[in-house]
Amino acid sequence: MMAVPLQRQNDPVCGPRPHLRAGFSLVEILVVAGLLSVIVLGLVAMFSQTQRAFRAGLTQTDVLEAGRLVNDMLRQELVCAAPTRQSGVVNFYAEIPPPLLYQPLYQALSVNQQRTNVLMDLFFLTLENQRWTAIGYRVANPEAGGGVLYRYVATNLLPEELRPQLVRFITTPVTHLNRVADGVIHFRVRAFDTNGLWIRADLPGNINRHKSDIRLSSVVPGEVGLYAFKSNAIPAAVEVELGVVERRTWERAASIPVATARRAFLEQQAGRTHLFRQWVNLPMVDPTAYRGAP
Repeated sequence: MMAVPLQRQNDPVCGPRPHLRAGFSLVEILVVAGLLSVIVLGLVAMFSQTQRAFRAGLTQTDVLEAGRLVNDMLRQELVCAAPTRQSGVVNFYAEIPPPLLYQPLYQALSVNQQRTNVLMDLFFLTLENQRWTAIGYRVANPEAGGGVLYRYVATNLLPEELRPQLVRFITTPVTHLNRVADGVIHFRVRAFDTNGLWIRADLPGNINRHKSDIRLSSVVPGEVGLYAFKSNAIPAAVEVELGVVERRTWERAASIPVATARRAFLEQQAGRTHLFRQWVNLPMVDPTAYRGAP
């Protein structure tokens, strides 16, 4: 018999060799990775910019809402300010704190310009439907350059209860007052007479200071440091300026425990400070308070 050679079945060595396919080169992989990186970076930058715009919009809304709320509240209350016509009773009062307790906050606007921020205490008496109300506004911790605006109110007062209200407003701790707005670094009040002129001296015919006590400030040159209208005198109009820093900026400033360091930080935040100004006419002004003595 003739021997038959054995055949190898399914032997990969002897079987047909498969066709090899070409892959990506290293250069191509690097190019693709670079393009993907550029796309990802662009998307991240666009997302970050959108997020910043969204946060800026929220911050702007918060600041505008707080500023308009305080302005509207002040306007509604100031138009009801009225003279008591009682000797020695202060109808309207606004004062910059004494120099030993307070120094104004200066913010640089440019190389040669700066803005002076002032914090004043404001107090006045209102009359509505034969009901007297004492209202006051004060910023806590003015020595730190800014703080929280608080509101004092005493309602349904009898005429004999009006005299001590100013002292009570000044001496009441802020913990017993109503919180109105945070981050207030500027609160200035200017009084005007019946001719629309800025009042910077006692009213004419002001014998023995029974009508007014007005003094220029020793802290801020050119500003009035004290307004005290008595008897039948109140301003014919007032101009109120309110400066509020953005919420995130104020949160950072409030976290600084040292007053001098907080003041130094707020001095650099002029771009994040928003100013609100309004003119309010006081309809219950007595024009005879602005006439000279006969």
